[in-house]
Amino acid sequence: METEGLRPFPPFETVCIEVPKVYDFCFQAERRENVCTPLGQCCPPEGATVNCIINSAVCSEVGRSTPDKTGRANVTFAVTVTYTLQVLDAGGMIVCEFEDLMFSFTKTVVLCAPVGTFTNCEIVSSACTCLILGNQICCTFDLCLVIQSLAIVKLLIPSFGFCTPAMCEQVSPQPPFVCPPTLFPPQCKPLC
Repeated sequence: METEGLRPFPPFETVCIEVPKVYDFCFQAERRENVCTPLGQCCPPEGATVNCIINSAVCSEVGRSTPDKTGRANVTFAVTVTYTLQVLDAGGMIVCEFEDLMFSFTKTVVLCAPVGTFTNCEIVSSACTCLILGNQICCTFDLCLVIQSLAIVKLLIPSFGFCTPAMCEQVSPQPPFVCPPTLFPPQCKPLC
């Protein structure tokens, strides 16, 4: 018997699927200050500024403690940042450029990471600012790390069937291309 306003629950079957299960998922903001590079032969003019370009920022697991009885472990990641520094004069012209610079550090976090899990670490955003101090360029780097611990598992779940795709939304053509074009001549307006 149906209750007014309630729809019957659709029929489903129980299925076993294999998926990556997320055991822990966290982020960490990391700031590294005073990463300095000697100017060497570069002689920046008065009013020079520094443009800092982060070429890549990667992290990967390098160590893990034995998980405690709750499954938590200290997981250590190695973070490596490669970057380029450009010394610019007051007009924005490059005076000197330092390419393929790099620094690394380790970061340890506590994760739910029982035996059998693996980790994924991504640096999802990064920024750097630099100043010329004496005969060197000193920079501050801000990194946002997103860390997961996962395992491939088999789950028993209710299934309402397979997913079916919806029709994709069309991209509107850009002028001067028009689709559809004018197909017919315009209709004459009535006289009265």
